Amino acid sequence: MSTFPSYPTFGPGGNGDWFRRDGMKSLIQTPGWLDRVGLDAFEYEATRGVSASEESLLAFGQKAREHNVRLSLHTQYYISLSGVDPEKRLKSIDYIEKSLWAADLIGADTIVIHSGSAGKISRREAMALSCDTLYALIEALDGQYSHIRLGIETMGKLNQLGTLDEVLEQC
Repeated sequence: MSTFPSYPTFGPGGNGDWFRRDGMKSLIQTPGWLDRVGLDAFEYEATRGVSASEESLLAFGQKAREHNVRLSLHTQYYISLSGVDPEKRLKSIDYIEKSLWAADLIGADTIVIHSGSAGKISRREAMALSCDTLYALIEALDGQYSHIRLGIETMGKLNQLGTLDEVLEQC
């Protein structure tokens, strides 16, 4: 039995100007504000890394549950599943694991991951590296965080991996 809702949810990725225009200042206010404006989802932006404390993440997750706000978490922009340097790919696995840790604390059911770019190698080579990194991640997790989905993001830039077909292959 899935713990994921079977209905659509709607909400922003991060807080925009409209949030601040309504007098909001702190991330902890987000779930209540979303509830008031009729939205029921939020993507926690950890695009520059997970820097919040465990206590802050738990408090944010509790507020989201109080207001029935479904959460996802966007991982770091600098993750590269397709990098040619094996150390960078291993570091990307560490970043994803830290994102999963944070997602678990806030109660997110999905993390969003950029798969990287082709750079100076062919798309086929980049896809092979990306898939290899995803396999290594799954092996490293050893079932931990299996309640959180890994969402590979579709991308629009030509040099980045992330066409619909590429994302389906990675899945």
